[in-house]
Amino acid sequence: MGEQATEPVVPPPDTEPLRVAWVAGAETIGRLGRVLQPLAVGLLDEMIELAVLCPDGDAGALAAAPCEVVPYAAARWWPLGGGPVEPLAGELKRRKVAVLHGLDGSAGKLTADLARAAAVPYFLNSDALADRRRLAEAGRGAAAVLAASEPLQHALIGQAVCAGERVRLMRPGVYHVRRPTCFTEPGHSTAVIAGGPLTDPGPFEAVLECFAELSARQYDCVYFLIGDGPAERSLRKRAGALGLREQLTFVVGQPLAELPGIFKSADLYVSPTTYSRIDIRSLLAMAAGVPVLAAGPAGVSDFLRDGETATFFQATNAAELTVKLAALLDDRAAARSLAAAAIEYVHVHHSPAVNVTGLAHLYKQAVAGGS
Repeated sequence: MGEQATEPVVPPPDTEPLRVAWVAGAETIGRLGRVLQPLAVGLLDEMIELAVLCPDGDAGALAAAPCEVVPYAAARWWPLGGGPVEPLAGELKRRKVAVLHGLDGSAGKLTADLARAAAVPYFLNSDALADRRRLAEAGRGAAAVLAASEPLQHALIGQAVCAGERVRLMRPGVYHVRRPTCFTEPGHSTAVIAGGPLTDPGPFEAVLECFAELSARQYDCVYFLIGDGPAERSLRKRAGALGLREQLTFVVGQPLAELPGIFKSADLYVSPTTYSRIDIRSLLAMAAGVPVLAAGPAGVSDFLRDGETATFFQATNAAELTVKLAALLDDRAAARSLAAAAIEYVHVHHSPAVNVTGLAHLYKQAVAGGS
């Protein structure tokens, strides 16, 4: 029998992909790449083609994601006044970009300027209290400003960066493990990590004093301090004075994309400083199945809940940190229970799949002219 002729399959007209461009600032990808990567992957399944405007083409963690990197010269395009935008807007028009999305407050002004020049709707993300000022002008024309936490949402509404109903809550989505990863190797020393920018030495000096006290009590631990900054030299000197040279390893600040793997090899994570922006490192530690001890209050990081998803201590209070860290070392069941509760919280409130669906809906709604 001869082969039957088949009609070519013609895709329905509504399968034409929506073209969206993300706009990154100088440090955006380095800070948020780990939470942006799942979004980039998921949006592909929503028929959204993604381009990412990156200063000097530095895509970092997004380099392997299903998106096209569009470089722009940071020195020329990012002066205080915002710089000329027409050539870059022309590039967006050529690519038929229908929606722009500024990934953090630092990208707000450029995103708004490009959106006006390209005549497309735009969205802005906020992950820091400083965005109340940075988005005061750019936010007014946005289809929505997406706040990474409820405290940030309330702050942005209070500052009236745009109409209150257009300040939406969209928590960062992260991949998470299914069960705690701490204390799985009973024959090994306990690995304790402290991390963050080494700008203010005070909180980290308290961490070092805590580690020294635990060492004096003969806890079988190895300690790591991950970060860099101007306080590093004084902290190294302090560690030597406390006799921590053998137990403590200083590690240069790691890209966020590397932290989940590092955390999975650890047993406890200490975040010793309070932040005016989302503490992504602690969120990644929670998602990796590691108990978190965080300097309270939580600030805008509403996923840090004392006694529920983390254990709080007062920043710079070495004695309190020692008591609470020792308690988790002594009661490993309690530590695993804390980590399990944190994993469940991440699963419910920080699902990448929920973010993808919600973001795709907002993009399509904006193109269709909805509010």
